[in-house]
Amino acid sequence: MALGYSAGSNIARSNNQLLVDIKCQLTFVQPSCNYQLMVDKNDLRAAFSSRLQEALDDAGVRTRGRGVDVHKQLKLMGVFKTTQAISKWLNAEAIAEADSMHALCSWLGIRREWLEYGVGPKTSAEMCVDSSDSGIGSGSNVITLHTTSGKVPLISWVQAGAWCEASSNVGSDSAESWLSCPVPISSSGYALKVRGDSMTNPGLGRSYPAGCIIFVDPEVEVHTGDRVIARLDRTNEATFKVFVEDAGQQFLKPINPQYPIIQITEETHICGKVIGSFIPE
Repeated sequence: MALGYSAGSNIARSNNQLLVDIKCQLTFVQPSCNYQLMVDKNDLRAAFSSRLQEALDDAGVRTRGRGVDVHKQLKLMGVFKTTQAISKWLNAEAIAEADSMHALCSWLGIRREWLEYGVGPKTSAEMCVDSSDSGIGSGSNVITLHTTSGKVPLISWVQAGAWCEASSNVGSDSAESWLSCPVPISSSGYALKVRGDSMTNPGLGRSYPAGCIIFVDPEVEVHTGDRVIARLDRTNEATFKVFVEDAGQQFLKPINPQYPIIQITEETHICGKVIGSFIPE
């Protein structure tokens, strides 16, 4: 779109006029950003609605009048939501709040990480193997987790920073504990416990509150929009942010808008991609 001004004439103008030109440019770009956010939120709502409908189908909840049945069940569990609010969940117009999410998972026998984020198996039973397959007697109350996804060490953020540059993984004896990853992960993978609220979403969408466990795979390729672990040039510790590429530049963006965006420099090292998460009760 031609604005009718040459670059030279812009330079010759006063500072005030230049500021006006800059504001006009920012106003012109803004709608595309809002559109992208709208698309992302719509995708999240649609994915949540699809998983909820699938779980309701599995539970044998009728399709016709489904919203009324969900309303009645939640009410019995002490969660009071209007049928209009529930209809929005079913029609991909909204995502259930925390109290509703917990009640839905308890009622339908599904994992919250799957319903809310699509992470890992649908049910806890799918994470386990039959006791007869593991050689454990039928009378035993011991449940063995699948080993296909592998166990990874839960390490500190300081260790994660060192992990970025080490030629070999941090020793197993330095791990706080070993956790079963809900998704396939390489032998270089590890887990971290989220600190602070820079990756907590104050609105709708994916959120990683303090105490949340995230699983990191250093061998997975990173693309814009991925959640990553990075080591900054000014500290040896790792940080958890969203990796963003824009106009040839790269940034680390927090989900919480109260925190600043960090520009990636030559000294910044991307340690790995976050491939899954778990929120303890």
